[in-house]
Amino acid sequence: MWGYVMGQKSAAQAASFARSAGTADAMTSNLRMADVDERIDRLVLLVEAMWSLLRDQGFSDEDLAARLMELDGADGAVDGRRRQPPATCVGCGSKVAAGLAACQFCGQEMTTSEAPFGSL
Repeated sequence: MWGYVMGQKSAAQAASFARSAGTADAMTSNLRMADVDERIDRLVLLVEAMWSLLRDQGFSDEDLAARLMELDGADGAVDGRRRQPPATCVGCGSKVAAGLAACQFCGQEMTTSEAPFGSL
């Protein structure tokens, strides 16, 4: 079809461009994954350093496990994740998902009066 509409040369160029765009997307994805891997490695090292300092101060693995359970349950579910709970709209009282700028029901603008998860 492209050959008919654009001519054979243009169709070949379009196909080549599409292939190179796919390659560029894959390279971008690989670079992003490498960046995420680096950031995770740095975070793991940071957590290990912090825990070794706390252990040197007398904290135990049981203390760490208890605090992990406490923090994990702070969002209402012990599921290994931290999620910001939904806010309550001052306009209509409905629950509004974290991150939304306005209520999906009445359009009331949401304010960020509290830090996520309390004071961490």
